[in-house]
Amino acid sequence: MWGYLTLFSLIFLDFLTQPSLAAEWDASNFPNPTAGQFKQCNMRTTANICDPDGVLDEQTRYRLDHELKQLESRTRQNYGSFCDKKGVTAAMAIARHVRGGSEQAVEQMANDMLQKWTLDSQCKKAVVFVVSTDDQKFWVARDDKVPVYANEFTQLFQAQKSNFQHSNYQAALAGIIQGTWEKALSKAGSPRQPNRGGNNPQGGQGQGGFGGQGGGGQGGGGKGMSMPSFKIPGWFWLALFGLVIPLLCCCCCLYCCCCRGKGGARNQQRNQVPTDPGMGGGGVPQQPRGGGGSSMFSNILSSAGGAGVGSMLGRLLSGGGNRGGGGMGGGGNQGFAMGGGGNRGYGYNGGGGGNAYPDSPVYDDNNGQGGGGLYPSREVKDRGGGGSWA
Repeated sequence: MWGYLTLFSLIFLDFLTQPSLAAEWDASNFPNPTAGQFKQCNMRTTANICDPDGVLDEQTRYRLDHELKQLESRTRQNYGSFCDKKGVTAAMAIARHVRGGSEQAVEQMANDMLQKWTLDSQCKKAVVFVVSTDDQKFWVARDDKVPVYANEFTQLFQAQKSNFQHSNYQAALAGIIQGTWEKALSKAGSPRQPNRGGNNPQGGQGQGGFGGQGGGGQGGGGKGMSMPSFKIPGWFWLALFGLVIPLLCCCCCLYCCCCRGKGGARNQQRNQVPTDPGMGGGGVPQQPRGGGGSSMFSNILSSAGGAGVGSMLGRLLSGGGNRGGGGMGGGGNQGFAMGGGGNRGYGYNGGGGGNAYPDSPVYDDNNGQGGGGLYPSREVKDRGGGGSWA
């Protein structure tokens, strides 16, 4: 009699100390760690993982919770709309036994929890991992726009199957999470690079802006501003060389001839005045400032300077022949390469073709398929992937 009572007491105490063995979980009674039930999940604050049966130790739970939160930040994108930029939100449920115990029961529980918890109802980029350790089953349910699909989740599970068989749940689940964001990033690909060389990739190099060493007259500009191209009529050149320049030369000659004597007389009077009247005799006379040959030489230089400016303006307006640059902001390093000619220009190195500021890479989802710098935008409906390690 006492033996039966003792055996009954031991069974009852064992049942009290291990209440989770009697629990059968499904989507209707499993606590949600993202909606205030974190204490039932053995977590101290709102989390992305729930382990009500205490399958994992506390340190492992918090490490996996950190990895789940990092999944969203690691799968973010920098371009596109809000939903394009958003990463994959993930939650994890770990139980000892799921009601039914079959692979279909675990699959159903994962998909029901995905719908019930509404982790990302706006962008539809959420996943729910479900692990049933006593049933030896694993499943991932996914939203329609998660860029990892059912067969790929099954492959990730198969790669970690040995860790599940050895009860190394932390390594197995961390490996599946890492594989999820690696596969997601592989779907994005790289953006298209714009053609920075313009229509003619053989555009030459140009140094200098205004009057610098022009080069690359054959450079094809991309989107940069170019100098206006128009022809100067012939009557303009006829009037310039037949009337304006001869008139300037005549004025210079008349000025030099009429003012030569007056300038010399003034210089003679200035030579008689000492530089310092307070000193005794023998002051040093000042150097003449103008008149005579010096005045004529100076005026000739002025006339030549005016003709040079006119010539430079003429070259600028006519496009500068083959020595011109490839347009303002030509595709070189920086600056404005506006034309050629001369050795002492003003500005920076300018190229013969292209843009002063290169275009940004072009991001697109390749008509919903992904690979152009963005994830696939088309919706893919499936039940997720997983399997059994029994």
